[in-house]
Amino acid sequence: MRGLAPGSPVSVSRSPVRRAGRRDNGQSMVEFALVFPVAILLFFMIIEGAFLLFSDATSHFAAGEAARQGAEGGNAATTDANMVKVIRDSAVGQTTLEVVNEIDIYRLNQDSSGNLTVDSAHVNKYKLDGTSIGAVNWPSITRNVTSDSSDYIGVTIDYTYNWRTSLFAPLAPPRLTAIYYVRLEPQTY
Repeated sequence: MRGLAPGSPVSVSRSPVRRAGRRDNGQSMVEFALVFPVAILLFFMIIEGAFLLFSDATSHFAAGEAARQGAEGGNAATTDANMVKVIRDSAVGQTTLEVVNEIDIYRLNQDSSGNLTVDSAHVNKYKLDGTSIGAVNWPSITRNVTSDSSDYIGVTIDYTYNWRTSLFAPLAPPRLTAIYYVRLEPQTY
């Protein structure tokens, strides 16, 4: 400290690191304020997407299990009731993620190319509790379960997914379907 008289004030300059540190704190706050809402939005979208995928997977699994039950039940009088029970006892009927609007059990016709089409004259519609919606047009006792020409059976679960987060509340809940086809197991050979 050459050239300073005793008792004179000493001028101390601030280090550039300290000045930059204060500016970085402000910059960090602004970046956080811009990124945080986007991060929260992405987080809730991921959570909602996971619930939606779970709902879709459980519905398809339940439709497949119901179709399997129908294939094994064949033309037994309780086949449709057992199929609806399988769906009701699955995760589809046990969670609040979705509301089952209708369960359709129907016959499929096979053309010469092997393509399957819904036989609209043979469709049974049920609620999740097992009560029929309209007439039962394809009673299970009339199903063909012979080894040479067993019927094909289809199951469609029509359900509405309930949004779990308020982020999507303004949007209407999506109405989705799970479909599964299978051939009836021959009961007579």
